[in-house]
Amino acid sequence: MVVFILTLLTGGLLLLANLIPFIPPGISSSLQLLGLAFPILFLLNLLWLFYWWFQLKLKLLIPLCFAIFSLYGASKYVQYTSKKRISGNTLKIATYNTQLFGVYQKRWFFDTVSKEIENRKFDVLCLQEVFAQKDLEKQMRKLQNAGRFSAGKLYKLTPNRNYGMMILSRHSILHSGRIDFPGSTGNMAMYADLLVDEDTLRVYNVHLQSIRFRKTDYDFVSGNENANKSNLEQGKGLMRRMLDAYSKRATQAEVVAAHIKTSPYPVMVCGDFNDVPLSYAYQTMSRNLLDAFREAGTGIERTYKGPFPSFRIDYILFSKKMTCKSYHSSEEVPGDHKLVWAELVTGSSAYRK
Repeated sequence: MVVFILTLLTGGLLLLANLIPFIPPGISSSLQLLGLAFPILFLLNLLWLFYWWFQLKLKLLIPLCFAIFSLYGASKYVQYTSKKRISGNTLKIATYNTQLFGVYQKRWFFDTVSKEIENRKFDVLCLQEVFAQKDLEKQMRKLQNAGRFSAGKLYKLTPNRNYGMMILSRHSILHSGRIDFPGSTGNMAMYADLLVDEDTLRVYNVHLQSIRFRKTDYDFVSGNENANKSNLEQGKGLMRRMLDAYSKRATQAEVVAAHIKTSPYPVMVCGDFNDVPLSYAYQTMSRNLLDAFREAGTGIERTYKGPFPSFRIDYILFSKKMTCKSYHSSEEVPGDHKLVWAELVTGSSAYRK
């Protein structure tokens, strides 16, 4: 009887987790936490499925139904795609959160990132959390030269801070702009219109609300004895910031999604969403777009590699008028995010009917 109750409870929570992307955090920020728990709930549901199977009980139909219903959600975390042979103009586009090139970790790794960019030979590169100790514009020019980009656009969060985001491109930038978010935040978005052969494409570089973990949070999660508050107090503070971030990300995602709707060109949306695939923010941002990992990725993907649980929070989305030829990510770069890139086939030959 206990196992049966646990089966129903797990299935009910899994069902709710699948619905989280369609529930605005304004209704309940706490429910968004189920999106984080989806992989665990899915595996637990499979455990009950095998349990009832070995017991030769028809109760196995209950977790089986929940598992089938959750396959779409699971496909956002795990993928297997065969290699694609697609003709057309290929655009190699990448996104990377630089973590301020390690300045707060006292391990300045700008030169390492610059060398990685030089070796990868990207056509378009979106960088978030770029930082310079003196001159951010000069630093952008160094990255341009390293990657042999002919054009670059930088936007600072505020005029007097050497912190912001940039888009670097081997194709001409016809126009660009910044997208500011409401309220007090250290996050923003930008876009640039690129002339790619005879086509104009718009690329968005997005950095949605982060939780802003503190050193005490890292100590708390890692069980470090240096944590100076009680577990209860530390947990409450961390939870408050997480719930606040969910609400802010929802609004920010809606702002960017509304801007995307106004684009006269096919779009590519890159960046650090700071949220998992089963979330309101991801659902809002990806509406009517394709996900490079889901189209051409393989295996279990995680793009955050910091001390907290690893999730896929960095994305490359694109219009249905393009096709994804390949998807890749690399942990070789320093920092707490992977370098993520995809090969997109653009032009009329790649258009989907």
